[in-house]
Amino acid sequence: MVERFFVKKLFGVFDNEIAFRENGITVIVGQNGCGKTTMLHMLAAIFSKNHSQLFQYNFEYIELLVSGHTLKIEPIDEKLEDEGITIRSLKYYIDSKALEKCYREDSKINSPSFWVNFIPSLRRRARNLLYDMRSGEVLTLAEVIDTYFDELPEEIKNDIIALPTEAYDLIGNLQIELITTDRLKKLYREDEYRRYDVVQRFVVEECSSELSNNLKNVLSEYANLSQKLDEQFPSKILKSIKQHNQFNETELKENVKKIDELRKKHVNAGVLEENNDKFLNIDVNAERLDESTAAILTIYYQDMKMKLESLNDISDRIALFKGMIMNKFNENKEILINKDDGIIIRQKPNNEEVALKFLSSGEQQEIVLLYNLIMKGEKNKLILIDEPEISLNVSWQREFLNDMKKIVEINGFSILVATHSPQIINDNWDMVETLGELE
Repeated sequence: MVERFFVKKLFGVFDNEIAFRENGITVIVGQNGCGKTTMLHMLAAIFSKNHSQLFQYNFEYIELLVSGHTLKIEPIDEKLEDEGITIRSLKYYIDSKALEKCYREDSKINSPSFWVNFIPSLRRRARNLLYDMRSGEVLTLAEVIDTYFDELPEEIKNDIIALPTEAYDLIGNLQIELITTDRLKKLYREDEYRRYDVVQRFVVEECSSELSNNLKNVLSEYANLSQKLDEQFPSKILKSIKQHNQFNETELKENVKKIDELRKKHVNAGVLEENNDKFLNIDVNAERLDESTAAILTIYYQDMKMKLESLNDISDRIALFKGMIMNKFNENKEILINKDDGIIIRQKPNNEEVALKFLSSGEQQEIVLLYNLIMKGEKNKLILIDEPEISLNVSWQREFLNDMKKIVEINGFSILVATHSPQIINDNWDMVETLGELE
């Protein structure tokens, strides 16, 4: 994991240093123009292996402390004697040892034509944008690089990026995601064969659609697991009887209680419907169970519990997501989730559905940000969030870092936040790093 990030003479002025907190959440503050947002973009460029983006910034050198090792990146003018030219390059050091190989600026990676040539699903659009036939989205070059770089042939990747192997090995396993201030920007979908028929979509609608698809995929896996366990059911009963391996009455009751709790959790989350997976619940106090009946119930309850536990991850995430959103909405609105519609918002007390695109900008900000952090979070990932206070009222800003603590606990990633808002910090000054002079 990243422990420290230092940029010497950013913009020719600032020596900016960030020491990452062990609790997983670090907040940077500072005067306008000191480089808070730039620091986020530089980190994103480094860990997305798109080091060509570093050439656009004025700095003396970068130092990264990663997993106990210091990576230094220094821009230099490299003379190519054979070609008689001087080009911009990046020189790398690990633990003060200079690496032989440099990163040389290459315009290929920033050419739309290059990506169209190697990724069949991409089509050119105006202003260096590319239409992605796989997702139906129009992507920027940065988004294309982040999404499709790993799909390039190895020899092409080596030719374009050409990072020193030692540097790549040090930073290659850390995933990074930059959440920018334009997170509510509209996405565009279009029919590839009717290029002028463009339909606008909002990011909050994309989140809802994606959640619907994810739920359908999870339930499909749940159905496959159920079918597999059902096929094994007879043989497992015979084995249980043969080995005299059955639950007693107390254990059967405990399993029934656990199964009922799991079902209620999944129903409340919107993952299962109320009438799904009714299970056989025999009153074991009413009669003395013979060995065969106990064996059947033992395997039946074990399998039912296994099926329901396979849904725990998505239900826990949805429960956290819904709880945080409901806390923001108070009694004015209600959030519901199901596999067919994704996210549904209803206005109280009339219970009329509110189209997601008609929610306030603050409500959309909360849904988009919390959805991405909770539902798409991965361990060993660094999330960079620029100005989370945008469109949020003061009370929501004060709750922000407490929400982040809960999310980090369930997902196990790290968060770096850049903010101007003292309300975002609230009483969490132990998380704060100051860049430049404090406003």
